[in-house]
Amino acid sequence: MQRLGAVLLMQMIICLGLSGKKVYDDEGGDCKADLCRKRPHTPIAFSRYTTQDLDNMISAWLSVLTDYTYEQGSAGLKVYLSSDTKGFPPCPGQIVDNILKLSKPKITEMTGAEAWALVRKAIRNGYYGAEEEFEKLPPACQRAIGSPASLRELAQIDTETVETVEQSHFIRAYNAQLEREREDAKIPSSVRALIGTLGEATADLEDKAQ
Repeated sequence: MQRLGAVLLMQMIICLGLSGKKVYDDEGGDCKADLCRKRPHTPIAFSRYTTQDLDNMISAWLSVLTDYTYEQGSAGLKVYLSSDTKGFPPCPGQIVDNILKLSKPKITEMTGAEAWALVRKAIRNGYYGAEEEFEKLPPACQRAIGSPASLRELAQIDTETVETVEQSHFIRAYNAQLEREREDAKIPSSVRALIGTLGEATADLEDKAQ
């Protein structure tokens, strides 16, 4: 299987003015960038790159893009190249950002006002049916509210305050939650697993300290 980081990097280099070739091992499992020659108009960003520099860059790209298929990565790169007007090479994070935009367009996300409409409906039955109404809400709405108890508290506030102050607080929290989820989605699975391991280790140390 082709190494996604190397293939995308070579695509990027070729598109930016370098002429190169991809070299695969006998089993077809590895791909390394081997520049044949450099043109006079080579971008400054790559003009002095050695083979080791390119290998290091490939490794960095691979570590970030390992969760995505070649097709996803290629599509993300094409979006970048077709929309960039500054002429600078992309970094892996920009490709990941474009991949996520393609796989989950913002149009599929509820706006803060749309999410508040669902919450407002839940508030109507929020005093006696807080748990039931809370479970009906989308996950992002649940995290923005916090808990069924918070929904019950909203049901006890006067309508004017709910429609002004509480609406503003919720929309701000909801938008922040969406942004947090977008950023979390960019974290490679290997890093996410490491974070989980560190969290467990910290919890164990805290338990032992008690």
